Amino acid sequence: MKRVVAVVLLSWLIVGQALAQDDYEPSKWAFRGYLKNMSTFSWSSVAGDTLWYDNLTHNRLNLAWYPNDNFSFYVEMRNRMFLGSTVKSFPPDNPPFPSYGEIIDSNNDYFDLSRNVVNTENVVINLMFDRLYAQWVQGNWEVKLGRQRINWGVNLAWNPNDWFNAYSFFDFDYEERPGSDALRVTYYTGVASSIEVAGKIADSHDKFVAASMYKTNYKNYDLQFLGGVVNGDMALGTGWAGNLGLASFKGELTYFQPFTETTANMNTDITGEIIPGSKRYDQMFLGAISLDYSFKNSLYLNGSVMYNSIGVYDANLFEQSLGQQYDSFTVRDLSPYPWSAFIASNYQFTPLLFGGLSLMYYPGTNNWFVNPLVTYSIVQNLDLDVVGQLFFADNLNGSYDVISKAWFVRVKWSF
Repeated sequence: MKRVVAVVLLSWLIVGQALAQDDYEPSKWAFRGYLKNMSTFSWSSVAGDTLWYDNLTHNRLNLAWYPNDNFSFYVEMRNRMFLGSTVKSFPPDNPPFPSYGEIIDSNNDYFDLSRNVVNTENVVINLMFDRLYAQWVQGNWEVKLGRQRINWGVNLAWNPNDWFNAYSFFDFDYEERPGSDALRVTYYTGVASSIEVAGKIADSHDKFVAASMYKTNYKNYDLQFLGGVVNGDMALGTGWAGNLGLASFKGELTYFQPFTETTANMNTDITGEIIPGSKRYDQMFLGAISLDYSFKNSLYLNGSVMYNSIGVYDANLFEQSLGQQYDSFTVRDLSPYPWSAFIASNYQFTPLLFGGLSLMYYPGTNNWFVNPLVTYSIVQNLDLDVVGQLFFADNLNGSYDVISKAWFVRVKWSF
């Protein structure tokens, strides 16, 4: 099986490199990708503060074809091999808990475009097409059909308008973000205005999302207004992006009201089944605003605040950090607390050295998230990253401590 995986990956590389040659009309083809290896060293109070070591080898292959001025086709694939403590802790055939392979393979939307070619207690190898769509453009019209990224959010840390494929800030290693099997139609009514309608393919209200968005510009502010059906809720939202002086000012608001019971708006057990007689909320409001500013010396600052009307102060911060791995993760799970605050700073120290620090604080609690980052460019297209994720909260015994800390060492080669 390992040989089969190697052959598949090698074939992709050969085909992509061939298409990039002049003999294959490069103006009609585009191929790129990367190969990453990331080692993770983590400790948590849940695991008795013992060292967990995990390793992830991640290969991405992106292929685009432009046969004419109107049509384009995109195929993007991510191939991952997982080793280490986490894989061993979630072995196959251990009900009611899912195996690590099932966790990794779950976030696959409507069509099954992924396979665990290896799924054992020691190693998991997953191949997934997370982009597979066609695009047609004619005049003011644009149509996209297939697995695509539909991102209506405008903020950095939290996106209450990201109804189709929400993502967690903690999942930093997935730069492309999840996609949806959907149809999206956009009509551009002006230079800075458009009407967009999108529908996500689903066989139940649990996963079904259908919504429309109107975008316009008013006094140098980009405004958007949203409405639709989102995982069993009626939803209304709005967002904006503009400037306050020299700083960028952005915001997103969303209101949810359930019309049918789904796993998104009802309480569920460990298997994901709805708990009879339980209810998560009758209505829900999410709001996030942010300010960011870039100095001439390359220093970048971003500050954001988010409000969750159904948030609770005794939520488990560590469980929140793990939630983005499950397909049950929706925009409602961006933060489990009533209030969340975020501040980030980035700085280009030298042409080869980049660093940053992000902090999250949850007012009304003692909980913090600290996220340092350093990136060094070894040579062209080869980068070394060191990332930290530290969660500060009350421990199981009631003492205040770092309940989880992890350090990630990643090497990335882009081609």
